[in-house]
Amino acid sequence: MQKNLEQILNTILHSSEILEEEMKQESNLNKLTARQLYCIELIKEMRNPSLSELAEKMNIARASISVMIERLEKNNFIYKVASDNDRRSSHVHLTEEGEKAASLHTEMHKRISELLTEEMTESEKEILIVLLNKSAKSLAKYRKRT
Repeated sequence: MQKNLEQILNTILHSSEILEEEMKQESNLNKLTARQLYCIELIKEMRNPSLSELAEKMNIARASISVMIERLEKNNFIYKVASDNDRRSSHVHLTEEGEKAASLHTEMHKRISELLTEEMTESEKEILIVLLNKSAKSLAKYRKRT
């Protein structure tokens, strides 16, 4: 039986959340929330952003990012370094533990992607990539409006 788009998205999102949670439990990431993992991923991607840059990219308030950074620092995933240009601001760096967490999280997403597409041909995967890029662009536009 063919499912509609909402049912398919619900199944994919729910299944990937369960898979990610199971994979987290098998690693040292089980103490991190999804938002904290995303933050660690962004720090690696952005190459040591300031707190303001990170808050803007995550679309959360500066106060909220400060609390999250404090927790990540307390758990030895990140450390802060005062900015050379402006001593009032600081940049966030990953510790060795943070680098491991970022790599494990990337591997988790890779594994989920492999599972999601294992029954697809290469041309079907290419089509899926094009369509998902369009969807991601639409979501990014929506996020900028809110």
